Amino acid sequence: MKKYSSITNIPNSIGSTSLTIGTFDGMHLGHIYLIKKIIRHSMNNNNKSVLITFNPNPYIVINNKSQNEYHIISKNEKYKILDDLGVDIVFDIKFNSSISKLSADEFLKKYIINPFNPIDIIIGYDHHFGHRRIGNGEFLAKNEKRYNYKTHVIDPFKYSNTIISSSKIRELILNGNILEANKLLGRNYKIRGKVIKGKQIGRGLTFPTANIALNSISQILPSDGVYYIKAYINDLEYDGMCNIGFRPTLFNQINRSIEAHIFNYNEFDLYSQFIEIEFVDYIRSEVKFNNSDELKEQLIKDEKHCKSLINS
Repeated sequence: MKKYSSITNIPNSIGSTSLTIGTFDGMHLGHIYLIKKIIRHSMNNNNKSVLITFNPNPYIVINNKSQNEYHIISKNEKYKILDDLGVDIVFDIKFNSSISKLSADEFLKKYIINPFNPIDIIIGYDHHFGHRRIGNGEFLAKNEKRYNYKTHVIDPFKYSNTIISSSKIRELILNGNILEANKLLGRNYKIRGKVIKGKQIGRGLTFPTANIALNSISQILPSDGVYYIKAYINDLEYDGMCNIGFRPTLFNQINRSIEAHIFNYNEFDLYSQFIEIEFVDYIRSEVKFNNSDELKEQLIKDEKHCKSLINS
């Protein structure tokens, strides 16, 4: 898969293409369905499949949000999924105020037609581009004869009668409904963060944890509570459990924290390393216990429950 972030780097020899455009901010089952459509058109046309997307998400630029308030997938994970699906070319446009002011006409000509000469343009039913969001399926259809392409608008994709959308998945994650979010994503929700040194209280409870720096995470966090997780360290997979919250039993903190107890954790030093945490299931809410002994007793139960979920 070829990746481009500037028009000037796109070669003139690409020829005709089959193309889609969107934020693809979740890479959920609906997005996968659409991308497979474009790849099928590409194979039928014997040309390259092209996906145009944006980084960061236009919503956070326009609304002055941070990535960890809105993003539900990292750029690298997005690339990996697209590569695995078989997309030929990804044009990842850096979204800024200048791009946001381009009219739909200007954007169509400069970023879609001129570099890629599409035969087919496929978009989702709710996609818009250009200033004031004028660019949509109707706009593209009006310009078909002018630029000699065919427009295809994909209907909403449903799972168990639920329309899959990034906003729905975002809501589920923020509410701790990880199982349902994972179903709509088609994979387990994953974040990546840097391990920092904590107060090492967990070691005294025989439950050492990897403390993740919140400012190193560029995606939203699930709601407070305990989760069964999988952790990925140096390309190896480990089972574990994770607490998100304020650690009320021991500290009653003002700021949230995220701590991962990785089974067989003592085998490696994780400080300053980036690890990936995959949320598999929600276990329980965060609770303030009377003392550390009660907390440890509950952690033993949590670990036993998580281990019962392995390979279940």
